[in-house]
Amino acid sequence: MSAIAQTTAAIDIDTSTTIPVRPGFSGFNDDEAIPIEYWDYNFNALTNQLHPGWIRFPGGDDSEGFNWQTGQDPVAWVDQFDPSTTTGSGLRNQINWLSGKGGAKFIDAANQANLWGANIVVCVNAFTDTPQSAGQMAAYAKANGIHVAVWELANEAYNQQPTFFSSGADYIAKMKPYRDAIKAADPNAIVSVFFNDPGRSTNPNPPWNKSIEGVTDKYWDAVSYHFYPADSTGAFSNWMADENAVLATRTDAYITGYLATVNPPGMLFAISEFNTSFGTGGTNIGLTTGTLYGAVYCAEFIMRMSKVPSVLVVGPHAIYNNSGVDANDFHYSDVNAAAAAGKPIDTATLNFGYFFGAQGLGPAILNGVLKNSTLSDKTTVTGGATVAATGPGTIPALYAQAYSTASGALSVVVTNKSASAQQVTMRVNGTTPFGPFPLQYITGTDPSVTNTLAKPAVAIQTGSSSNPVTIPPYSVLRADLATPAVATLVHAASYQAGPLAANQLVSAFGSGFASQVIGASSQPLPTILGDTTIAITDSTGAVALAPLDYVSPGQANFLIPAGLAPGAAAVKVMRSGATVLTGSFTVAPVSPGIFTANGNGAGVVAGAASRVSSSGATTPVAVYSCGTVAFSCLETPISLGASTDTVYITLYTSGIRGAKSVQAYVAGVPVPVAYAGPQGTFAGLDQVNIELPRSLAGNGETSLYLIADGQQSNVASLKIQ
Repeated sequence: MSAIAQTTAAIDIDTSTTIPVRPGFSGFNDDEAIPIEYWDYNFNALTNQLHPGWIRFPGGDDSEGFNWQTGQDPVAWVDQFDPSTTTGSGLRNQINWLSGKGGAKFIDAANQANLWGANIVVCVNAFTDTPQSAGQMAAYAKANGIHVAVWELANEAYNQQPTFFSSGADYIAKMKPYRDAIKAADPNAIVSVFFNDPGRSTNPNPPWNKSIEGVTDKYWDAVSYHFYPADSTGAFSNWMADENAVLATRTDAYITGYLATVNPPGMLFAISEFNTSFGTGGTNIGLTTGTLYGAVYCAEFIMRMSKVPSVLVVGPHAIYNNSGVDANDFHYSDVNAAAAAGKPIDTATLNFGYFFGAQGLGPAILNGVLKNSTLSDKTTVTGGATVAATGPGTIPALYAQAYSTASGALSVVVTNKSASAQQVTMRVNGTTPFGPFPLQYITGTDPSVTNTLAKPAVAIQTGSSSNPVTIPPYSVLRADLATPAVATLVHAASYQAGPLAANQLVSAFGSGFASQVIGASSQPLPTILGDTTIAITDSTGAVALAPLDYVSPGQANFLIPAGLAPGAAAVKVMRSGATVLTGSFTVAPVSPGIFTANGNGAGVVAGAASRVSSSGATTPVAVYSCGTVAFSCLETPISLGASTDTVYITLYTSGIRGAKSVQAYVAGVPVPVAYAGPQGTFAGLDQVNIELPRSLAGNGETSLYLIADGQQSNVASLKIQ
């Protein structure tokens, strides 16, 4: 990071003035018809590096004729849309794409989101589907442990005048039965309605919105809207000037200055699609879409929205193109050919040639901070260069937002919309920390540059800097200003934070656990590995040493000692008697978690299965298979065999041995539990044996979870033929 900055600025962070950051705040719109399979581990491994907090299903225009129960587009539904419109023609393409890849199931999308640690935003097809089906979808989500951040009713309904709705008020009236059905299935569901896209209308209060304002029964919990600025003309610099003005005047100010004033107090907001000037779609895209400037724009758009407490989710369109993970060949011709032949193909076997779109890397840097943050801190930028903005004339080139974690980490993300490097002094509560600070950033001298498989011009870089920090031209930069010596504790099986139980396996993450990698070579587990010990003080003040399974510089796996009193507990990680990290957790009677084959608490279970015939003969059955890269473990279809056969699954778990009652659910229905308790060989490992009823035959990929004394585990998956 060369200190050749042309101008100077300051960023002041006030950690005493904060706004909560909603979990899973920043994500991406998706499109169920794209030929990529939900279990494509090459795509999933790259997307995980974008750190999505939520994924939308089904996404965009393609949701408007989609049957979630079949995963396909019935032709009769699509025929209701005018084929001369963008929606109508697009849906006809989608019929072939979905058919060619074998459909798109809700549970597959949910399992993919679970793999990334993301929530789901559901866009209900309220054009050609029924309220009853919407209620069934909400009931299905609840039964299968699918967390839906918001239920949106009728994607971009304002675009379907007068085919489906004569006005905004007509839309609101017709959506009420859908809302009621969803709430009947899940009273805690958040249901949203669509206001108009502010980027496509010069009217600050378009007729669609005005009509909704006059509705007496404002039953909705949230307002959804999409934001695609009107296309610009002329040189690339003209497009940037227009979009700089959007950032300055029509992001957070649009909600606080307009939408919040025409809705009841306490209304929530969801921006489930936005982008730069997007053109008309297809091959006719806006100049800034997919570019380095697009990366800066999208990151800053999300940052500005994170200052508004009422915003539930915000994210760009889309996860699968130059705004996220792009492909050299999306294989549309292959799925079209498969559809014509009536023989769906598994497109995960095809070579897509994935690479990161330049625009997706801006949100990726920001999302890496947001994924772990709980607060946004008041952040003020002074000084620095300015850039052209249509209307205002000029605006500051720099924008910054600081975020804090529950453990006290503090990071600031900065965007630079100018061609000049900016030297910035960071101040926290009036104090100037010296550093050095770890940095992560993207930059380039040409804001119009895009990525290709052969030439990835924009890539995430790392470095470090003392204070002041040089913010390079056309950049998104993350600086970690405070990285406290705090250990983050998660369930070793589920990888979820929360209460932990005695004799349970735990994974702790941080920096400085050990100087080398050491694993325990015998059982019972030792309380010291190398020079590392971990002491736990319970709520009564009693201290116990934790049995250690593994230590490395960045991680430790250990056992919660038996006999700890319930309530708050403090953790000290010591090396040669000196405390190097601290942490905390809550001691609970049970904390159920299922180990998964991908090792992150999501995807297929790390279990074993056997099929037992009526004569007692036992045949091993594969549950999963794994490739050589991250997230490559996939479900192996389990056949339930002959009508007289019985299939049993052994689940490896932790945190359930203290439970009085353990229940197992597959596809949302209870299944028999033959055993639940200690595995008997490995310390802290529990085992649950379940039986798969024949009624589950044909379910395909499905969810599996445990409930121990009323506490639910993480959701894993199986595939049943």
